[in-house]
Amino acid sequence: MNRTEKYSNCFQYYILKYLGVMLILLLWQLLPSEGILDSQFVPPLSKVLVQLCNLWVYNGLFIHIMVSLWRVIVGLLIAIVIAVPLGFLLGGWFTHAADILDPLFRIFSQVNPFSLMPIFILFFGIGESAKLAVVAWVCMWPVLYNTIAGARRVDPILIKTALSMKASNWQMLTKVMLPGAGPSIFLGLRVGVEMSFFMLIGAEMVGATAGVGWFFHNSAMNNQIPRMYAAGICIVILGLALNRFLIYIQNKMFFWKESPHVFSFTKWKNTITKFSRIQITAVTITMLVIIGIGSFEVQVAKITDSRSNLNMHMNTDTEKGMHMDMSKDKNMHMSK
Repeated sequence: MNRTEKYSNCFQYYILKYLGVMLILLLWQLLPSEGILDSQFVPPLSKVLVQLCNLWVYNGLFIHIMVSLWRVIVGLLIAIVIAVPLGFLLGGWFTHAADILDPLFRIFSQVNPFSLMPIFILFFGIGESAKLAVVAWVCMWPVLYNTIAGARRVDPILIKTALSMKASNWQMLTKVMLPGAGPSIFLGLRVGVEMSFFMLIGAEMVGATAGVGWFFHNSAMNNQIPRMYAAGICIVILGLALNRFLIYIQNKMFFWKESPHVFSFTKWKNTITKFSRIQITAVTITMLVIIGIGSFEVQVAKITDSRSNLNMHMNTDTEKGMHMDMSKDKNMHMSK
């Protein structure tokens, strides 16, 4: 395949893939501009994009994104620590216990996390712990189910071979079970992250002072329509970026497990290879930067919120004192 043919297939691939998105964006610009839709409630796309740029430059949109990503990553890590070992135990060793507990797990996984918010607030308070509990709860079930399924789908011949070689439980886990169940586990991680991100947006609307969900809710409550749409676009872009990032990591980690291409115009894609040291370093630094900035901004938001609450209480006490002084003066005047 020559270079011209390769670029032609690439262009055709992306045009067909994103044709619907481009059509929606074009209608979003034309319908409000021509007066078919009320621009007060549906502003043109160009106005929303200008507002998005202003939010990024002047209103600290980057900080809110970092806070939301920090909550997703920490909640996901909590879910992994709980679900992956439990999934291997139930799927690899205690299979009868997994069958007994499956109906209970199904009930728990179908419970809407928002209905559990009062319980999370009761146990963890109204701070960050409740939001992390929501994210961990949503992530845990797909990771647990896919870990159990992946452990059960490991090739029995590999297990028998490892047993014949007198492999220990740790060697069985790290050399046989984990590589065999790895693709299934990562699929659960992808599903959990996608679900948890949109659940987190709703949780940030309930009780938060920072985050993309809070930004969207604050704009809606203050009737700032272009800013609300800009925050919504940011949420969509962030969700898509998370999904593509996880697909990239999955393809790099399991490079031997390529999905077959159905359409001929996807043959221009290069063969997927495993992680290089530079790529591992870049991904690790990115994760550490997100966790570091997110942790710092969460602490700043807590301090700012506590100061605002303190000022509110001081103003309330001052008003009460003024009312008491006024009532005392009135009583003294009446007694005279």
